[in-house]
Amino acid sequence: MFSETSTRRLSVFWSAIIILGLFVTRWILILPSIGIAGLFLTGVAYAIANKQIAQRAHARTFLSLTIIYGIHFFFGLCHNNLYDKELLKDLVLQLPFLLLPLSFLLLPTWRSLHKRIVWTVVITCCLASAIGATTNYSLHLQEIVRQYDRSQVMPTEPDHVRFSILISISILSGCVLLLSKELATQWRITIGIGVGLLFLFQHLLAVRSGLLSLYFGGILLLVGIGWQLKRWKTAATSIVLVVGVGLTCLWLFPTLQLRIHNTLYDTMQRGVASSANNFSVTARLYSYEVAETIIQKHLLLGVGKARLEQEMAQQYSYRYPEISVSNYLLPHNQFIYNLAAYGVVGLAMFLYGFYYPLWIGVRQHNLLAIVIYAIITISFLSEYTLENNLGIIIGLFFALLALAPMSAEVPSVAVCRNQPQVDREQQ
Repeated sequence: MFSETSTRRLSVFWSAIIILGLFVTRWILILPSIGIAGLFLTGVAYAIANKQIAQRAHARTFLSLTIIYGIHFFFGLCHNNLYDKELLKDLVLQLPFLLLPLSFLLLPTWRSLHKRIVWTVVITCCLASAIGATTNYSLHLQEIVRQYDRSQVMPTEPDHVRFSILISISILSGCVLLLSKELATQWRITIGIGVGLLFLFQHLLAVRSGLLSLYFGGILLLVGIGWQLKRWKTAATSIVLVVGVGLTCLWLFPTLQLRIHNTLYDTMQRGVASSANNFSVTARLYSYEVAETIIQKHLLLGVGKARLEQEMAQQYSYRYPEISVSNYLLPHNQFIYNLAAYGVVGLAMFLYGFYYPLWIGVRQHNLLAIVIYAIITISFLSEYTLENNLGIIIGLFFALLALAPMSAEVPSVAVCRNQPQVDREQQ
């Protein structure tokens, strides 16, 4: 039952369940967890049936990500007891950092066709959700524009922050797919249309982190197309097209115009602490200042995740009494959050555990992995992405998918030049 062929098909199925679950959590909250459990059990069953760890040569790459779970466990014990309700809740939340890397370690190499199917599922789900949001926008145009004037965002599934990151991943992974010579003409046209529509929607949605991740990741992709693949003409043409379409979106979409205007106005309020009650960017900046105080007092090991909110509230009330309790924020930056919660030691462990696979991806010229990591890293700058269920899955699953070795039978230069080789880290 658990031959390579059947296991690969099951891997695609459970991956699709994970992706679909990201878009239906409002109705089926546990669907992504079901997909993760299915993928993990499939890997375990394959390893037992075949008496091997399929990706032993890549063990360090995958297992380094489990360090993140170790951080939550060991630092949780440093600041709480094992039976603390908040600690147990956090350990359950962070389980994907244990199960997903082990899944990809145990599963056989992927065929390029199977990877294309999974990336196509991502693009399709994003496109379906974007069409729904755009339809709602068209039906309630004036109301939604007024929401943007108040620095709010149109309703989306999932929430606009996570959705904008998923759109960036879909667009840039779709672009990588289009570079592959293996892609059938009809499939290529369909992917191209989907990528184009999502590019337009990303500007209509106008979420700052989504746009920044799209353009930063896009720049890296274009550099890779020119430098690594020696397709400078394609890169140059893409730059002209992207700039032209981007400027057209700025001219046509009031949501984008209002987002830029409000962001600039928001940053100008930085000097008045009470502005944090009304302006999101200013509120984030003050959260960084409050976190800095905590970091200075607990530099080595932090205060622990469970106590962070309480410590932030105390510092807010002491330093900025003009900011209302309802506008107290945890530091909206993954790196600052980790530094406050786990100290310098915890942050160093996080940087090694999370970014070691990126180092391997860079050495392998894995263009897609580099782009995915760029998108996730940009999200870290304005959100504590890895502290909620959807953020964890998005930040981890797509990185692992991009890093997963592919069968030497069907190489794919565009996605990774030398995936079938044994990791050089083992040499």
